[in-house]
Amino acid sequence: MINPKWDLKMMVEVAKMYHKDNMTQERISKELGISRSTISLILSEAKEYGIIEINIKDPFTNKLHLAEQLKMEFDLEDCIVIPTSISSIPLLTRIVASQAVLAAEQYLKSHTSIGIAWGLTCYEFMRSMRNEKNIKDVEVVPLIGGSSNVSSEYQLNEIVRIFAEKMQGTPSFIYAPATVQTTADKELYMQSLYMRSIVEKWKNLDIAIVSAGAPPEYYSTQQIILPDEALHLYTNDQGRPVGDICARQFNIQGEFLQNEHNEKVMGINEKSLRNAGKVMCIAAGAHKVMSILGVLRTGIIHYFVTDENTANEVLHLL
Repeated sequence: MINPKWDLKMMVEVAKMYHKDNMTQERISKELGISRSTISLILSEAKEYGIIEINIKDPFTNKLHLAEQLKMEFDLEDCIVIPTSISSIPLLTRIVASQAVLAAEQYLKSHTSIGIAWGLTCYEFMRSMRNEKNIKDVEVVPLIGGSSNVSSEYQLNEIVRIFAEKMQGTPSFIYAPATVQTTADKELYMQSLYMRSIVEKWKNLDIAIVSAGAPPEYYSTQQIILPDEALHLYTNDQGRPVGDICARQFNIQGEFLQNEHNEKVMGINEKSLRNAGKVMCIAAGAHKVMSILGVLRTGIIHYFVTDENTANEVLHLL
């Protein structure tokens, strides 16, 4: 995973002061109270990660015309489209998740329940959260079972624990796999007291933080099918999954599939997602364009955060 040494907000601010306000590095150094050599290093990293190009790309602003089009097309309550030309999936995900945190802080409140999913996007969202509004007494609930993947972004109980600490709240844990071998195994898990408790919490979420998983083909081949070709492929096979929320697959029309995979998922179901107070979806990148089109068509999403290139591709498909 790519980890910038400097805070993204700091890189943007220094870039603006130097390139837009024509301030010298020495003056910026005095203004910010950091050394001139550090200013130089920050500017260099801002160039490396695409924040400085011919002009300054500020990931903490919104491409309003694209956001408004997506809001209208998919009946969203709010949408943020981040202006950036970055294509690196890890860095793009970090920038988009950071912006989603700023948006989420407008909606998160004390004494509420928050559901959070796994994956790189939700992991970066959790990492970026600072709780500057001093929100307290939040119950954090995992939206899916555990994974055999040892990467940090798939260790959901640990994500929940850290996120609950940041929100001065209480974590709930799930002791079950994300998918089981048989439906009989699922029935055994669902009869346990802790799973019954989790299911009840899924029914009463104030907000759910999710992403849209890329099409299954991407994870097996790491290849991105061209959008127009992919649209034809998925449109002509309505039983073909184009993406997932919390491992629960849906098709290009936004319909959750009645398939064997979904029957074995140990995660929040469609009804509970629809009953959540608000659902925020954070998703970006060329590999997720088709899944984003599908997830926005489910009608479940209230708030959506993405980048301008992804937004343009989704709107082009429409």
